[in-house]
Amino acid sequence: MKKYVIILGIVSLLTDISSEMIFPILPIFLEKFLYATKTQIGLIEGLAALITSFLKVFSGYLSDKIGKRKLLVVFGYTLSAFSKPLLYFATNWIDVLWIRALERTGKGIRTAPRDALISSFSEGKSGQAFGIHRGMDTAGAVLGSLFTFLFLIYFGETEENFRKIFLYAFFPAITAVVILMFFVKEPKINKTSHEIKISFKNLPSNFKKFVIIQSVFTLFTMNYVFIILKANDVGISIGFIPLAYLFFNIVYALFSFPVGLLSDKVGKTNAMIFTYILFSITSFLFLIKNSFFGWLGFAFYGIFMSGYEVVPRAFISDLIKNEDIKGSAYGIYHTLIGITSFLSMIIAGILWDVFGSYMPFMVSGVFSLVVSLIFWKTLKQ
Repeated sequence: MKKYVIILGIVSLLTDISSEMIFPILPIFLEKFLYATKTQIGLIEGLAALITSFLKVFSGYLSDKIGKRKLLVVFGYTLSAFSKPLLYFATNWIDVLWIRALERTGKGIRTAPRDALISSFSEGKSGQAFGIHRGMDTAGAVLGSLFTFLFLIYFGETEENFRKIFLYAFFPAITAVVILMFFVKEPKINKTSHEIKISFKNLPSNFKKFVIIQSVFTLFTMNYVFIILKANDVGISIGFIPLAYLFFNIVYALFSFPVGLLSDKVGKTNAMIFTYILFSITSFLFLIKNSFFGWLGFAFYGIFMSGYEVVPRAFISDLIKNEDIKGSAYGIYHTLIGITSFLSMIIAGILWDVFGSYMPFMVSGVFSLVVSLIFWKTLKQ
């Protein structure tokens, strides 16, 4: 079964090569060439996340209902792959909004069934399985952002070159779809009865507590978009921002597997608390207007993201023992996180435009510490 975790990791690696060719430069493209405000940029990322997040709970539930996970995963990856090159034709921020929504729709369809697939193949080592997957996923992000950095350094930071990158991103994405179709098998699961509905009622109380607290935390965190925009504010030049993002992804990739192993050893609660504290440190580092602390902030952000992406998935795998409803559980989790992510990006954009770039980072730093204490009091093991 472990080989399927690795193959799914390869699929994510190729998909992230594609995505991270685009994501580090999209905020810059919007601001520099399409003249979008910070609030509009936040709205683009937030609304795209909100639209797609609602699909996650339904795709997870549907995968339980029909007893088929791979079909939905393939469809989701395919939709994302074909939407990315459409950015080449964007002429204003509204165009980008709808293209991002379409691309994230693909992610919304695939995420919960894919996580349920990984859980099914984990053989009782959820932290390790999700650590492997996230590590390979982020290795793709390293390669994608490296390509973008080298391409812009060599050919120049022109609008046409930004648009060419959007086109080139299609090729690794479609390769991932082909590998998924032919090299991952469909695990055997039971079809869920018609009486089971998408609800907290059929899920453990600790799962409910975890999802609520994680959603509150996400409300006060910031999307990578604001980290990228803040990088220039603290002294990292625009040409080196893709390199800083590459550095972040290297750290993220290196720590994903160790964090997964550590969460299996020390407990998921302790690992989550550590993750919250890491984000608080990251936020405070970006308040210092010095390029050294900006680079250090990207390092801490990488460690934080390894915990934020690996530990919750492993935690849910441990909390939900019934394989037949895991898709629904992951769908509920991702949907609530998507809703709060939308709100957090709108809030961060408004705080930035009204009070200045320091305010969203100050708010995030303080509230991350508060949530870590709440988590410890509520779910301590």
